[in-house]
Amino acid sequence: MKGSFVLIIDDEPDICRLLQLSLVRLGYDVKYVHELRAGLQCIQSQQPDILFLDIHLPDGSGLEAISVFKNKYPALKVITISAYDNGMEKQTALSAGASYFLAKPFSVKNVDELMKDVKS
Repeated sequence: MKGSFVLIIDDEPDICRLLQLSLVRLGYDVKYVHELRAGLQCIQSQQPDILFLDIHLPDGSGLEAISVFKNKYPALKVITISAYDNGMEKQTALSAGASYFLAKPFSVKNVDELMKDVKS
C-alpha cells in the first residue's frame, strides 16, 4: 500500500495536517479537503486507495456517505475518524462498510499502528 493515494475528509485543519504529515512520512500520497462535497468531487477525479472520513462534517454525515463510497468503489478502504467514540458510532460505521475507526484525539503512533494493519 506504500505509495498509495490517501484522501482525508475532515473539517478540522489541524487533524488534516497531522494525518498528512504522518502518512507522507510513511510514503503515502495525501490530499485533504474540509467538506463532504469536495471529497466526493475529489474521489471522482482521483480515486483514492484509502479514505479517512470524519463522521461529522459541516455539509453532511460521514456515516451516511460510507455506503455511497463503498457502493461506487468497493475496494476503497474507509477509515472513519470521530471525537465521539461511544461504541455506537463505531459499530454503525463498521456496519456501513468502514474498515477501521480512529478515535480523536489520536497520536502519530496511533496512525502508524493503524496503517500497519491497513497494509496487511
